[in-house]
Amino acid sequence: MKHGKSSRRPSAPGPARKPPTAYRIASLRASLAVLDQFGQQESWALNDLTAAVGQSKTRVFRILSTFEDSGYLVRDPASGRYRPGPRLAALSAGSGKFETLRWRAVPPLQALAESTGETAHVGILHGAEVVTVQVVDGRHEIRMHSTVGKRSPAHASSLGKVLLAYFPEPEIDEFLRTAELRALTPHTITDPLRLKRQLLEIRANGAALDSEELELGLRCIAAPVTDHTGSVVASVSVSAPAIRMTAERARELMPQVKETGRAISRMLGSPSLTELKTGRAG
Repeated sequence: MKHGKSSRRPSAPGPARKPPTAYRIASLRASLAVLDQFGQQESWALNDLTAAVGQSKTRVFRILSTFEDSGYLVRDPASGRYRPGPRLAALSAGSGKFETLRWRAVPPLQALAESTGETAHVGILHGAEVVTVQVVDGRHEIRMHSTVGKRSPAHASSLGKVLLAYFPEPEIDEFLRTAELRALTPHTITDPLRLKRQLLEIRANGAALDSEELELGLRCIAAPVTDHTGSVVASVSVSAPAIRMTAERARELMPQVKETGRAISRMLGSPSLTELKTGRAG
């Protein structure tokens, strides 16, 4: 059997795929190497830091000067040593703040999940999404399943709507103007005016309800959590299948969810929940 030549031409090679290292910024890596040293000891002299990172003295000096100018480092004029500045401290405090929230929320969440039998969560706002930072599962076989790190559109969840409700009104308007109010279910509120009315009601009532707006067959109740300044920094919720979380049961559970929010707030040093501050937490 004869085999003729194939008429298929070899395909032209596509563009070469760049290795991951091609996207790295060498100058930024050098700067981060300098900054990393402040995790080893609190202050550094220029000569010692230059020796520690193995870079030229001129380059290290320029990196330090840039960080100093940006507020990430400060230089002691007497000794010439560099130490962490206010902006670096603020980053560290922000990370620590949410770690504190995560773990201090566990006992109140466990109590809420135990008393209601339903899954309890704590969330924080990140842009137009709410991020779950702690979860305690309910005891029912059929229950809401969630994980730490889960993201949901803020406008469609009770956790997110509570956080949005305590924005100053101009910031609520800005959110409604710029955010994509996407419909996740037929019950999701996508009309900006209607959502604003609901957010103002949530602020007045101190709690939010998501009635199958995020997911069909799921209802959630949420309440605010405040920090030591009295600012709303997080929200706590309990979620259940709609067949168990009827409108009547939601009303019954709302005081428990609010009290859980107050319990977590007290652990964060909140002075009171009687008059919540509006505005983004610093």
